[in-house]
Order: sequence, then C-alpha cells, then structure tokens
Amino acid sequence: KIMSMNPINFFLIGLAAACGAWVRLFTGLFMSSLFPGLPLGTLVVNLVGGLLMGISLAAFHQMTSLSEELKIILNVGFLGGLTTYSAYTADIFNLIQRGETGFAIAFILAHIIGALGLCFIGYQLINLLCRSF
Repeated sequence: KIMSMNPINFFLIGLAAACGAWVRLFTGLFMSSLFPGLPLGTLVVNLVGGLLMGISLAAFHQMTSLSEELKIILNVGFLGGLTTYSAYTADIFNLIQRGETGFAIAFILAHIIGALGLCFIGYQLINLLCRSF
C-alpha cells in the first residue's frame, strides 16, 4: 500500500529528516573534536544508519500492524536525513585531494561493507527478537 501524501505526513517526513540531519551534524562535530582531520562523523552516521535501516526493515516485515506512514517517516525522513552519500563522496574526494589515498580506500570499504554488514545484523537481530516472543 502507498502512503497518502497529505500535509501532516509531508510535515512529519520533513521533521524526521531535520532530526536526522541534526543528529548527523552533532555526530560530525563530536567525531571531529575527537579525531580532527578524519571524516569519521560521516562514517559513523552511515554505519549506524545501515544498522538502523536493517532493524527498521525487519521490524516492518515482522510487525505488519506498523503503518506504511511510520515506515516512510522513519526510513525516508529520519534515516534519509541522518545518512548521506553526498557527504561521503566529498569526504573521500577530500582525502584523495590531500594525497591520503590509503585512508580514502579504507573509508570507501568501511562505508560500503560496514553499512551493508550492519544492515544485515540489524535485520537478523529483529528477526531473532521476534522469534523469541
């Protein structure tokens, strides 16, 4: 079923996206204070986003009573605001521009393999929890 795009749903998706973006901002600031010069904030939010997406996909698969609206608000809104491919691309590009090719390759692999792996873990975690009840 498709979500109706009424003004309330439209507002809730935007609000959720703003919340995700704020979490991304503060994560980036925090990680920059710990590790100046390394784009760890983007990596952290993309990895956490992969985990949360896996949890969300499994939860909505297991709990069919959850609304399609909630799924879109969380996955498109919050997680769309939290994770970012454009910042990832810019971070990798900046590392390459600075001649830090090894770090660039490590971050590419960490983003792709890490987010996909954590998505799988999140999905399996919810499946395990749902089987326990």
